[in-house]
Amino acid sequence: MDRELLAHFRRASPEETATPGESGDHAGRFMTHVVERLSDHPAVVFSRFGEVLSQTPPAIALFGDYTRFGRSSRSLADRWFADLAAREHYLVRVGVTDHDHLRRYWHPELGGLELYRQLLLDPVEYQLLLVFTAVPGSSSDEKLRRLAAAGC
Repeated sequence: MDRELLAHFRRASPEETATPGESGDHAGRFMTHVVERLSDHPAVVFSRFGEVLSQTPPAIALFGDYTRFGRSSRSLADRWFADLAAREHYLVRVGVTDHDHLRRYWHPELGGLELYRQLLLDPVEYQLLLVFTAVPGSSSDEKLRRLAAAGC
């Protein structure tokens, strides 16, 4: 997983608003609407505390299904550090490339991927949408297309 994203969720201060689990256990209408249209891209909606609220099928294939868990087990940071399988079987960031914002990742089944990581913030719901995309026509793009076509 991306260290910057994990660090962001580790810094989230529950004292600022509700405690984890009370800030909403589902993606808001806006994020749900956006994610429904991203079915062929890995996309994840997080609460401000890093709880996974919604995932597309390609995101489940890359990261595992966080939505089937409750409370802190839905937390990306908690599961990443506590669950060995999360680190061994799913996408891991391994570095940057020479291109702006293009990052290198490793997936045990897909191999190397070069992906853009885009973030969208919903300041009303305090939710964050993370979407991964590849350069069109690249080998990473082809891998993501095969992942989406496989129905995960």
